[in-house]
Amino acid sequence: MKALSLLQPWASLVVLGHKRFECRGWRTTHRGPLLIHASARRPTRREKFYFETAPHFERFITDMDHLPYGALIGQVTLVDIYPTEWLVPQHMDEFAGMQWPQELAFDDYSAGRYAWQFEEARALPAWLPVKGTLGLWEYGGQVD
Repeated sequence: MKALSLLQPWASLVVLGHKRFECRGWRTTHRGPLLIHASARRPTRREKFYFETAPHFERFITDMDHLPYGALIGQVTLVDIYPTEWLVPQHMDEFAGMQWPQELAFDDYSAGRYAWQFEEARALPAWLPVKGTLGLWEYGGQVD
């Protein structure tokens, strides 16, 4: 199954359904199930301070030290990919129930990037420690 490594707290925000778009500098033709991997890289002290005090983050992430790192933590369905300049601000109202102030705070929607739309986010019953990599990668093991 395809997997995508994300830094924390983004990985947890995606898996918990609080971040429904992930912006990347590249796109893929893949659509469908996608495992979310929390990168092993821990945030710097500056990043940690920002995440724990910034609006929108504090509602969902209260302690960066207790997030999973270096593990598969959940699964989403990659529904579609949109150029950010098409999505913001012209078509934002087409996504029912989207919490745009929070969504915009969670990523970089500048021109030339691609917003990957996720649905059906769910956490795995147990984290699976594995080494991730850049880009989309193939995980060949079992996922419950």
